[in-house]
Order: sequence, then C-alpha cells, then structure tokens
Amino acid sequence: MQASSPVLIVKTHAFGDALLCTPAVRELIGSREAEYWVLTGYSAAAVWERFPEIKRVFVAPIPPSSGASGFLSLVRWSIRNRRILKSVKESFVFQGSPDVRRWVRFLTGSPVRSSGGEPLGKWEKVFPMIETDYAGYSYSKTAGVTPENWRPVFPVRETEMEWASNLHLNGPVFAIAPGGGKNPRDTVLEKRWFPERYAIIADRLSAAGFNIILLGGSDDAEAAEEMKKQCRTAVLDMTGKTTWGQTAALLSRCYGFLGADSGTAHLAAARGIPSVVLFGPSSPETLFTEGLVNPIRGIVDCSPCYSNSLFPGCIRGRAICMDAIETEEVWFTLQKVINENYGS
Repeated sequence: MQASSPVLIVKTHAFGDALLCTPAVRELIGSREAEYWVLTGYSAAAVWERFPEIKRVFVAPIPPSSGASGFLSLVRWSIRNRRILKSVKESFVFQGSPDVRRWVRFLTGSPVRSSGGEPLGKWEKVFPMIETDYAGYSYSKTAGVTPENWRPVFPVRETEMEWASNLHLNGPVFAIAPGGGKNPRDTVLEKRWFPERYAIIADRLSAAGFNIILLGGSDDAEAAEEMKKQCRTAVLDMTGKTTWGQTAALLSRCYGFLGADSGTAHLAAARGIPSVVLFGPSSPETLFTEGLVNPIRGIVDCSPCYSNSLFPGCIRGRAICMDAIETEEVWFTLQKVINENYGS
C-alpha cells in the first residue's frame, strides 16, 4: 500500500559524506513504513540512485556553480520541482548549512529534522553535530535511529561487476588512490600523501606479487601521473576513467586499498575491502567507525584541523601532517593488514 505523503531525505554533497549517512537511512527506512524520496546534488547522486527502497531521487544543481548563472540554474530547478516536493510530509536534512535547511523548507513546507545548530523556526528540530564525534552518530540522531551495522551502503550492480570482470585483471590486485582532497564544497589538497612515497609502496607491493591499480576521479589524474613517473613497475591507471559504480566493482576484486581520506576510501570501506587510510588534516574518529579501516595519522601539534567542518586553511603553508607519515610505517601496516586477511 502506497503511503499518501512521502518522506524526504536530504544530503546534497559530497560523495563520501553521503555514504556516511547511509547506515542511518537504512535503519530509518526499516523502522517506518513510508515512501522515501531523496534530494541530492550531482556529486552524491550515485549513492542514492542505487539505494534500496528509495522510490525517487531528485538531483539538483547544488552546490551551484560560481557566478549568477549557477544561482539562476538552482532557482529554475527549484521552481520546476517545488510543486511535487510540496507533497512531502517530513524532511530529514543530514547537514547543518542554514541555507540548505531554509531551501528545503521553501521547497516542501514540511517539518524538518536536521543536523544544524540552532533551529531556524518552529518548523525545525535540530540535532547538532559534535565536532569530535563520528559523523554517522550525528546523522543517526537526526534520523532518530540506532544502526546495528555502521558500514556504509553501496550496492554494486551486476552490469558493473561484469564490466570489471571483462578487464581480465590477472593475479592478486591491490588498489591505490593517490589523489583525493577535492569535492564540490571545498578543496583540501593537504589531505594528499606524496606521489614518490606511493610509488615506493607500489613497487614493494609489486615485488610481493600484487598487480597495482590506481583509482580516483578526474581531479586525481595529475597525482596519478606524478606517481607513475616515480614507479619502477607498471600500474593500471583507471583514475578519471570509471563511474563510482565501476570503481566499487574494481575495489570488490582487490585484496586491499591504500589512500588518503577521500570518497574512494569511503567506498572501499563500504565494500568491505581491507583498507589503510592516511590522515593529516582530518580525523579518522569523525569519519570511520572503529575497525572499519586501518588508519595512519600524521602526528603534529596542529592536526587535525579539519573535522566535520570546512577547512580553515593550513597555518603551516604545507602539509606537514602528511609529511609526518613515513613510508616504512605505511609498509609495515600494509603487511600486517595483508597477513591478517590473507595470511596462512
């Protein structure tokens, strides 16, 4: 029996942040009988377009591109879609931006539960995010649920698995994501580790019998090229050549993953791939539940400076936190992870 009025879930960007919401959304859908819609932006759409039990996904041009044309595009989209969104009976906004919360209220006119700070009106209940907490906990409070399983949700389609199989990857494969640090909200290249250090690890993994595949988006292609110049061994570079679904299918065929805090790292965790993730400006405790990944932190007095919030800018002018992560520490951790998961 179809519900008379749908419930709207809102998470506009970015891809990794959307994945962090999925355990709470899964629990919410399982706890209440309703028709569920999602309002999102282009960067996070891939998460919701495959999510079980979501009946409709509205993809808006948000955040708008810079300049008047981007704002006008969002206004036109809002006017076109407001009539149908007015049928929403309740909205769950998994972010704190006052502009997004007001926008959702304008579109729907419905009561809002959000991860914001102070309520914007009697129509809103807020469940403020705590900067030092895992973001998923905050989202679960907004949803009013307590997930038993905190692993993010990202199903892979059969066609995507077939595509990955047709690449004929021989032998054990290990994934490296040498980029990261860019999303529609901000650019934090300080999150990236250094190409020459990734190259050392890739050569050692190759000597240990692994074939290396590089993953990431088009923004990561330059970092991948720099890494390949330093490698003595051949690698398969797929940066900028795959959709999120294809990336997930490739990860599902890998023995492990190495990369900095990024959407690809969140996707590897969602797929259950043994992962070593490198943290400098950001904190593993706010982005991954315990045991989901194997974190390595660059320990310096100014880190972390980025946690569930916009990047304030590097006060040192260079990523000394990522520089503090030594190649030998990464290699030791990778060997430990591989032995724990595949050793005899």
